[in-house]
Amino acid sequence: MEQMSRNLAFQLKKIRQQRHLSLDDVAKATGVSKAQLAQIEKGEANPTVSTIWKIAAGMRISFSSLLQPPTAHFMRYSGKDIPHVDEDEGRYRVYSIIPYNPERGWEFYKVEMEPGAISRSEAHTEGVEETVMIIKGQAAISAGDMHELLDEGDTLVFSGHQPHEYRNTSEGLTIFHLILQYK
Repeated sequence: MEQMSRNLAFQLKKIRQQRHLSLDDVAKATGVSKAQLAQIEKGEANPTVSTIWKIAAGMRISFSSLLQPPTAHFMRYSGKDIPHVDEDEGRYRVYSIIPYNPERGWEFYKVEMEPGAISRSEAHTEGVEETVMIIKGQAAISAGDMHELLDEGDTLVFSGHQPHEYRNTSEGLTIFHLILQYK
């Protein structure tokens, strides 16, 4: 918990200063008091998940970006420690390779889909762009009026601010890389 508080303190202060915002500005945008924000920036508070969500939403950043440790001049991510989530009864797996960082403005995932697996996503906020590169297999991707069938080696870039769907149309495992770019 101490490390999380240190990360939150560092990231909140860094983002606030990069945007040239005062604590008053952040308090107005987030609904979190100036006093509590000051305590968080000093690492003297252990805010609730709800408070962290308020800060993320009010500053229009991802929740995870507030919890990331300070970045060095390089970062190495081990394939052994990659967190993932499953859906479609475990047939669709998303691995967070490089988490969101406001300095980069994007996050990077590896996705594995078993034959017939489907993932439906709600619309992201305006300005989110998705880039998909098929590493193995085949996937049908739909968003609005767009319906594309991608084969191994194909790359598709599309606006993620509309509901969209990924479907493995092959008879084997499909693997693709996914970049979410926030503008």
